[in-house]
Amino acid sequence: MKRDCMFFVADLNMMETFKGFLTRSQFHKSIGCGPFVFDSLTDIRHAGGIADGLHIRVARDDKLSLLLRGYQNTHYKLVVALDCEFDCEFDGSPRQTVIRRNLSLELQNIGWSAADFIVLAIEPELEQWIWQDSVHVEAALKHRAPPSLREVLLQQGVWPDGEPKPNNPKETLKDVVFKNKVRRSSAIYGEIARKVSVKHCVDPEFQRLMAQLRIWFPAEGAT
Repeated sequence: MKRDCMFFVADLNMMETFKGFLTRSQFHKSIGCGPFVFDSLTDIRHAGGIADGLHIRVARDDKLSLLLRGYQNTHYKLVVALDCEFDCEFDGSPRQTVIRRNLSLELQNIGWSAADFIVLAIEPELEQWIWQDSVHVEAALKHRAPPSLREVLLQQGVWPDGEPKPNNPKETLKDVVFKNKVRRSSAIYGEIARKVSVKHCVDPEFQRLMAQLRIWFPAEGAT
């Protein structure tokens, strides 16, 4: 029997982020969609070392092509997610729209219906999704307030006033992890994703994902 949705993501950090969010109790209510089944052992994989240039490698890598084609036999829907930071460094540095278009065409070439998959290209990187002015972020990064982490980063000039995220989300995260002597681990991403507010993540690719899940798994009474 086919499962609801496969999530094929760029790397371990992204996988832990998705798992953290999708294993929340009643996570579908946060999205505003109907319930669907997600198993962290069955319904998510990461590309690992093949993430770079994924948008064109599907056409060139037989193993990758067979892998993504095979998910048609096991899952009704497919989410493919990657960072523009990595893919934009490959083959002439295509930007977000080009990455989405190329990978979407290749998925259709191997048999996926356009209605059954979504390609996410996070600009510039995954950390866009997890940075929030939140006590949960502070706890995961072992920040002791006051002042709040947001205020500290504002004073340092790395998170401008009025902006939803730091200017360089990934580098800022690395700096805070180093300064606070946090053990570097993908588990940080999962810990934050399990607790931060979905409503406060304004990244356009995150919002595209939420909208697509509502279409695929409509809430009761939705039209």
